[in-house]
Amino acid sequence: MERYKQSDAELLSLLLSLQEKTAPIKMSLGYTGKNNIVYRGIMIHEAAPAVINELVKNGYCCSLMSEGMLVSKF
Repeated sequence: MERYKQSDAELLSLLLSLQEKTAPIKMSLGYTGKNNIVYRGIMIHEAAPAVINELVKNGYCCSLMSEGMLVSKF
């Protein structure tokens, strides 16, 4: 499995900051797809709408999947 990038560390820092201002964020580091393969990524399962708005403002792409919302940098 490939290593996490610096942008992932920055995203985690941003999520922590947003959680302190809004509500708890339920997320996972990595996820298992429908084919039972483990993937790298930050997956949000529950978050306040303000969190998603702030992620988009900061240049993150939020892809809704059956497992949750996959967040990545543009």
